[in-house]
Amino acid sequence: MRTIKNRYNCLICAYILVFSLIPIVSRNILPYDMIENLYWGKELQLGYSKHPPLFAWISFFFYRLSFSYPESLYVLTQLNLLAGLFSIFKTSKLIFEDERKSYAAVLIFLASISAVFSNEKFNATTILMSLFPAMFYFFIRLIKFNRKRDAVALGAVSGLAFLGKYFALLYLGCMGLFLITNRECRYILKTPQPYIAIATFLLCISWHLIWLYDNNLIAVKYALAKSLNAKKDFLSPFNFLLMQSIFFSTSLLAFRYASISKINFFPRINDHFSAEEKFIIFITIAPGAILFLVSLVFGMRIGSFWGTNMLMMLGTYLLIINPRKLNYDKLFIFVRRISCFFAVVLFAKLAIAKHFLRRYDPTNALDVRKIASLIDYDWRRRFGAKRMAILKTDKATAELHIRLKDSPSSYDIRRNDLFNIYDKYPENTDLCVVFLCARNDGQTERFKNFYGKSILFDNMIHVIDNYVVYYAFCMKKIEER
Repeated sequence: MRTIKNRYNCLICAYILVFSLIPIVSRNILPYDMIENLYWGKELQLGYSKHPPLFAWISFFFYRLSFSYPESLYVLTQLNLLAGLFSIFKTSKLIFEDERKSYAAVLIFLASISAVFSNEKFNATTILMSLFPAMFYFFIRLIKFNRKRDAVALGAVSGLAFLGKYFALLYLGCMGLFLITNRECRYILKTPQPYIAIATFLLCISWHLIWLYDNNLIAVKYALAKSLNAKKDFLSPFNFLLMQSIFFSTSLLAFRYASISKINFFPRINDHFSAEEKFIIFITIAPGAILFLVSLVFGMRIGSFWGTNMLMMLGTYLLIINPRKLNYDKLFIFVRRISCFFAVVLFAKLAIAKHFLRRYDPTNALDVRKIASLIDYDWRRRFGAKRMAILKTDKATAELHIRLKDSPSSYDIRRNDLFNIYDKYPENTDLCVVFLCARNDGQTERFKNFYGKSILFDNMIHVIDNYVVYYAFCMKKIEER
């Protein structure tokens, strides 16, 4: 058994290592979500304009622990997934009390497209890949043992999930609904444990709720604006189902390949399940069904990638409703092969973007390290040891805030928003403005007219074809206009 366990662990560790290294060697610029994480996290605010703060804090602290190496965030992405896999394993072991079945549950999720192509970056969605399975683990411990320490742990992890993304409220509501509707678990409501969990949860998020109130619910309004458009989108729920089917089709294929008999996708009415098994069935089906129905009735938009963390317990679910034995060797071989296939496809995808799409999207042609080095050189040559305090960029050049030596601020905490190139309010000294543009599109002239005599030095760096990166140092106050 130890040899089999080592084989599973080696496969999982190899998976994490390979998918950490692929973007490091094949991407020339960080995904914008990760750049946002760092210019938010640098300010250490209690909330931000789009999301609660947890994933930005974790990103920035990990970045600093990794000697300020930006590509370390790819490692953080996979470590986050590894934490989720560990919770899937522990949850499955609580249910099956069988290590091989628990490893099988992990491998079935690893076989999914979602585990690779929806987990390329660490952001508000992917942080839930570690927090949702941990929530389920402590919830099952609560209904199985009904202990105060599990209630506290559940409340704390639920608070972290909420501070990762407000989407966690859907799952918290589903867990409460399960306690109310399940006869075997309803007695827990007469004990102190659920209320201890709720009190711990509220205590964990109280400071963020105060921040939301003080900032006019800015992050909640952003979340609502993303999903509740004036124009109803009644195709969105069907697109959501389609994307879920695509993301987890290979997990179903892996299970079918390893199964020694016919498989079921839904539980049968005459099947008998424990309370813990019923919860896994409920939490696998109910959130997606609720989201689909709400979207269908109200025309609410559902992002295609919202569901990437919703079926992480799919392997456990399939093993519950199909208790017959699997061929574990076949499952292991299938996951190993499909992981290799995914690695090749991901590397090819990123390499194509880096080397062949640069003429269609000049962002792919940016050498951010070289640009930062040139800007740093010009800044030091003119201003010596004076610190560059503020950096204003467009989206294409935003990564410069972590590449420049002074690590200037790009986030305006007064407005809870990114500094805009054309902000119309006074700015003090130590300002640098950078943006990507076509040489003859008139943008540099508009910029010079706006900033006027505030510009002490400006320059252009050729990128590709007619595209340049323009940068300027502004050391005087910009007058209100």
